[in-house]
Amino acid sequence: MSHQGFDTASDALTFLTAGNATVTITSVKTGQHFTFKAKKPTRTTERGGKTRDFDATIVFVDGLHGDPSNWEDWHNVGFFFVDERGVSPLRRSKKATGPKPGSFVALEWTLRQLVAGNLPEQVTIEHSGSCCRCGRTITHPDSLARGIGPECAKHF
Repeated sequence: MSHQGFDTASDALTFLTAGNATVTITSVKTGQHFTFKAKKPTRTTERGGKTRDFDATIVFVDGLHGDPSNWEDWHNVGFFFVDERGVSPLRRSKKATGPKPGSFVALEWTLRQLVAGNLPEQVTIEHSGSCCRCGRTITHPDSLARGIGPECAKHF
């Protein structure tokens, strides 16, 4: 999987809040990394199908758990809201108990930095080479730099 980094906090935050993003956050110091899916909920269409609700203000976050080669082992990390005031702090689900897992702490800290306009030097934030809105593989260098395909970019 090829990875692309972000040039600005705004670019990283836009990617994370677009509705169907996969990112990996890596500590520069330790090399520890966490991979997340940040997705807006789905809604039922008039014909009974499902589609991503890009107008929703909530973003659910799942983390890849265990062996990174097991692309099916995701767990709920938390959620945040995006509205006219900006991005709310990351919250854990009401079912979560005990200490905050490392994946939550890493994402919570990174989100706070991005919301403050800081692209932190302590971590790298990379996307998976898939469009943050529709999830399709992107290949054009301009699209890879932004993390969004040309058709989906028209919505921002």
